[in-house]
Amino acid sequence: MTLTAFNRIARTLFLAAILMAAFLTFQGQAQAATCKVRLPELDMTIIGKGRTSDLAFEDAASKCFDKKAGKTRGPSHSSSGLVEEELGLAIIDQCANIRCEG
Repeated sequence: MTLTAFNRIARTLFLAAILMAAFLTFQGQAQAATCKVRLPELDMTIIGKGRTSDLAFEDAASKCFDKKAGKTRGPSHSSSGLVEEELGLAIIDQCANIRCEG
């Protein structure tokens, strides 16, 4: 095998590897899902992200809880940073029933 033939084969394999890597990169991004939720009581929108719509919903629900619980953990509440059980259960119920937009 001559050096020229070897170079052609090496370039072809390199190009194929680059194209495969680009394809896999864009395919992974295309499968990513988002869950956009408007929280009017906090005057904000949260966006959950994940590889599937279920994971995006879970991320949005977790962010919802963090934002709502953070609002109740002001300086007037306990210094431990914990939310009272009854209030925490109410927030969990609200955030478990969010609806993703579009």
